Amino acid sequence: MAIGPIANWEPLERLLAPDLCAEFMWMFREVGIEHYKHIVTRRYLRLDQHGRCLALTRSGLKEVLFEQEWSRVSGRARRCGSPTNC
Repeated sequence: MAIGPIANWEPLERLLAPDLCAEFMWMFREVGIEHYKHIVTRRYLRLDQHGRCLALTRSGLKEVLFEQEWSRVSGRARRCGSPTNC
């Protein structure tokens, strides 16, 4: 299992405005999935290179709606300030 050492912010930047991207730390890339950790909640947001959002379940990674996962990870109901608006 290869873990990428160079940060890739593109998937996150396509979904969130810069001020919201600043709330995350890029942690690592594993099998094509970027792992970002929220600086306050310490929860992970996982995105593939196409911006698909993945959540860790008991049976492995599962594709989920970004808005749903954004709420869980950030503790906010909506991602106001996103490039695509609220």
